[in-house]
Amino acid sequence: DKENAQANAPKLPFQKPVLPDKGLSKEFANVAVLTSEPLSSQAYYVKGVFPKEIVRQALLIGGRNGLGLKTRDASLRGEVQLIENPETFPLKLLTQIDSRREVNIELERPHKEKEAYRWFSDPFTLPEESALETLIEKCEALSRNEFVDALKSAGYTGAAPPWIEESTIPEKTQKQLNEWSFIAQYTVIQDMHAAIANEGESPERLSVLARSYANLGSLTETLWSPAHKVYKVRGLLYAERLTARMKDSPWSLAHRAYAKALAGRHQSALDDITILRAVEKTNSEKQRPLPDWIDLIEAYCAYQPDVLDKAAQNENTKHLAIYLRCLLADPVGDEKQMLSQTEKLLDLEPACCRAMDRLCEVSSLGILRRVTEQRMDQMWPRLYQKLLESNIRKPLQIPIRIYLGSKDGLINEQDTRLKVIDFLKKTELNEMEPGLNGLGQLLQEISFLHTCRKLDVLTGSLSLPADDMLPEFRPVVKGHPFEQYIESFTSKPADAKAAYEAFLKSHDPQEMQINMTRLISNSYYKLNSQAYTTLFGEAIKNVDAVYQDQLAHAYWYQEMKSASDKDNYQQITGNLLDISPHLPQTVIMNLAANSEYFKEHEEELLKKYGQSPMVLSALVNKYLANQNEAKAEELLRKKIAIAPDHRAYIDLAEMYYKRGETEKWKETMETALELPSLGLQNANIESKLAYYYMEQGKWEEAKPHAVKAAMTYSGWGLKCAAKCFEGLGNLDQAEALTRACSMRYESSAADWYFWCVRTNTGDIDSARQLAEQRLLANPTTSDFTQMMELGIFQLTQGLKSEAFGTFSTAFQKYQNAYLGLHAALLADELDLTNQRDELLAQVSALWTSDFGTAELANRFQRMLHKPDTDWNAIWFQSLLVQVGEGNPTNYYYFAGKFLELRDQKKWADVYLQSAASSPTFNKYNCVLAAQHLRSQKKESKSLRPTELDADYHQARQLLNKAAYLNQTGKREEAIKVYDEVLKRKPELTIALVNRGQVQEALKNYTAALADYKKAIEIDPEYWLPHNNLAFLYAGSEIDEFRKGDQATQHAQQAFELLPTKYWVTYSALAVAHAATGNFEKAIEMQNQALKLIPETGQAEARRRLKLFQEGKPYR
Repeated sequence: DKENAQANAPKLPFQKPVLPDKGLSKEFANVAVLTSEPLSSQAYYVKGVFPKEIVRQALLIGGRNGLGLKTRDASLRGEVQLIENPETFPLKLLTQIDSRREVNIELERPHKEKEAYRWFSDPFTLPEESALETLIEKCEALSRNEFVDALKSAGYTGAAPPWIEESTIPEKTQKQLNEWSFIAQYTVIQDMHAAIANEGESPERLSVLARSYANLGSLTETLWSPAHKVYKVRGLLYAERLTARMKDSPWSLAHRAYAKALAGRHQSALDDITILRAVEKTNSEKQRPLPDWIDLIEAYCAYQPDVLDKAAQNENTKHLAIYLRCLLADPVGDEKQMLSQTEKLLDLEPACCRAMDRLCEVSSLGILRRVTEQRMDQMWPRLYQKLLESNIRKPLQIPIRIYLGSKDGLINEQDTRLKVIDFLKKTELNEMEPGLNGLGQLLQEISFLHTCRKLDVLTGSLSLPADDMLPEFRPVVKGHPFEQYIESFTSKPADAKAAYEAFLKSHDPQEMQINMTRLISNSYYKLNSQAYTTLFGEAIKNVDAVYQDQLAHAYWYQEMKSASDKDNYQQITGNLLDISPHLPQTVIMNLAANSEYFKEHEEELLKKYGQSPMVLSALVNKYLANQNEAKAEELLRKKIAIAPDHRAYIDLAEMYYKRGETEKWKETMETALELPSLGLQNANIESKLAYYYMEQGKWEEAKPHAVKAAMTYSGWGLKCAAKCFEGLGNLDQAEALTRACSMRYESSAADWYFWCVRTNTGDIDSARQLAEQRLLANPTTSDFTQMMELGIFQLTQGLKSEAFGTFSTAFQKYQNAYLGLHAALLADELDLTNQRDELLAQVSALWTSDFGTAELANRFQRMLHKPDTDWNAIWFQSLLVQVGEGNPTNYYYFAGKFLELRDQKKWADVYLQSAASSPTFNKYNCVLAAQHLRSQKKESKSLRPTELDADYHQARQLLNKAAYLNQTGKREEAIKVYDEVLKRKPELTIALVNRGQVQEALKNYTAALADYKKAIEIDPEYWLPHNNLAFLYAGSEIDEFRKGDQATQHAQQAFELLPTKYWVTYSALAVAHAATGNFEKAIEMQNQALKLIPETGQAEARRRLKLFQEGKPYR
């Protein structure tokens, strides 16, 4: 039979297996050493580090608690050190999760002289909801049964520590468990593992392990290492082990809720609390009482800060209450509260590195400087004191005690730090569980993070070169896997690029984390976009379904502000709602991303978060977006009453400014100056007040404010004062301030030279040398500003062909309309007509992103098509009042140069003079205009107080006020403001067009038609009123105004007036053809519009297309 045939078959000779190149020495033969293999998961929401580690850590717990083995984990840097010519090999664990969430686990242990042992789990399927919790439950069960049997079969020997129903926890351990120092928590973990190995496993010991691992994970979560997730997962698994042992008793569920809360699974923690409270009420048996901290865990997850504040006054609960309260306070949205709570935590635990790092998340420069220049270094002696209370060996205690006992400062702290870290990292791996080498690795992680924070502030906030500091930092980060990143802070672009190239080759993608913000973002500028895409993609793969990761991920998309990322952003904010629905950051993100969320929760949010400054700010923005300015102002005033800060006052002042209430704006700004300034807040307000007075030509009134702004030595403060002194006629002082800014800030290095060119005074030779160092020493195409400045510099040197090449290259790379128009005008000067025409068309096509420059380029095209056409000054003035500050100066120069080449000298001279005498002389076109006029022996006019002539400046302010009133739903008031504008400037066609649009919104169609027709009467060749008439005639819901033929006529006229067509003109043709029943043509035009329309308008455009396809007109 078959069995006998197999038994009698000849035995095949044993084939030696193919073994890994590296492995372990023989003393690890009975140590469960586990490699770190990537997770293979196709299931959404079951990806990242947590699912992988849940399976891995369950296996290690099976070895540790099921067989009494020592364990070593390759997910913790330094714990697994492989050697050549090994005697034994580590375990390899592979986990696969398919798209249906079916989990399959494979375990392998290679052997030298026999086939590798392999074990396969029975597959199990995770539910769609609570997938992580189910995975934890399943794997914890495996850790008590199948994993233990598998390890035995793989050749490991040992016995499980006995189960003890009850044990006591030493007072020292209880004390350290309440300390918010990672060293104290690490020590507690070591002591509990030793107690279990020596005396047995008990509910108390498991509970301490669950909490201490959770604490350690939370305390280390800002480090650039996935170790914190390993610790959090261990805490979750030990908590699950406790609930299994204690049959889901309320006491055990409380510990599971604790572990979940600190791991970032807040809603899941609240679910456990709901269950335990229900069980506690119905359970009559005398069981362990609930821990006194369970109310604090609930208060943290459900956002009840008052409960935590009260508990912070209680000696028994203050340690956890203060820590959780600190985590609740946001460093950006509620800086004042965060600083207060963080200082309380540091008073309680001076060695809390997590608290110190939170201080680096604020925006106040003063705080950042004190932390990175002083307080971080002051923390190390406190860490050494904690080490003396830990399980370190006596030989290491000696240098620590010598350093701490040294009062004369002769012993260098950094030398002591390096000795301590080196000693711990070289400690025998088998000595403790977890090993002391892991503690050394954490100390190096802290040191590395401190170094990164210092360099961020030095090079980012202060804009100082780091080259002189790098030699001091190198020993501190030596041996860290990311040490190449530190080299990227050099001021030499080639060296920074090389550092990133080395980093990309050496780093482990599994260690990339979403909190490595600067490392990832800097790769774009210092290497290339591909590096950024690679690193960001690696970090995203390691994002977990926990609060901290999802929040950091949401911040990425929020900062990108890209419409194409809207769906992803909404998905992430939805994840936050599932994971942690109550924390303020979740609320704020969903207010921004989800309009339905606000509608459903408005009353609840106002009630629950009425004392949260950051949520109030988000609600203000929401009410403004919903045109409820009164409610927005009410909440702003409430925020000021609760937590007065500069941001709230500035927001309120800006509201007044948009209404045209400039006196109220000024009073509010001056009131804000009475607040204490933690950084540059007061100086920023001083600069705004200075510009307010300078705009009115009140240079003396501006001076004290400008000087105070400059006293910070910030770039914007120095520039503000330089402008003021130039307005006062003190060019020497203005140059001194401009020079100081250029010498101090690399990004402003060329400003001094451009100032000298514009004013035709100053030390231009020295200024040019400094500019050349910035622009010519390390040329690059990856820096937008540098390329733009290089093109301007070349123009000032008369190098027009070179400037054309620079602007053309930069335009193709960045698709910036300003660069493109410079390239087009240079092509015009150089008689490169084909390139000029192509560039003008390309710039005109950027209407969606820069309508003003596109409009100007299209106007130039029209004049080139009709060379005898005179310049339309009325149209140009209407364009200037629509665009933001600085743009008129640029447009004056562009129009002046273009008209000069067309021999229309009257307007050319007017516009070049306007550009040269503009008060926004930081614009490069102001520099070019001044130099160009000088080359023609023409003197520039004196500096104007406003960018536009006085009457048009006031008209622009009124137009902005009217637009704001319309935006906030006050349309009747907006019309009154437009009336005032038109009384002053009846020829301002854009005022007529805008008033017509408001009249349409009010269904005053007769008035709207009159405004559009009047605009056409003044400027028959202005395309926009024709376009608006097309929509009105085609889409009005009132029969008497619906006139398909006239809609088509005006749509066609608007279309023909533009050499380069805009999507909105295709849309107008589409609705016009649909109004006449020509749906075939309507569909053709709407499809053309869809190719050009931005993402934000795609949904409405597709809705219209569907109407046309169904044979229905637009309404």
